[in-house]
Amino acid sequence: MTTFRPLIQTIIVLLGLMFLVPGCVAEPHEGYFDRDQHRYYHEHAWHPCVDEKDEHCH
Repeated sequence: MTTFRPLIQTIIVLLGLMFLVPGCVAEPHEGYFDRDQHRYYHEHAWHPCVDEKDEHCH
């Protein structure tokens, strides 16, 4: 049992890192235009481009 203790601790640490790393994803910057979805990022939210005259849609 004592020989498995370091292995179990290593597995627990690796599992903890696996759950923490996806949370470190950065959000898009202000004014980012997503061409594929035809939307832009403004004030921490996505907004659709419905009017071509909108200054953010280019």
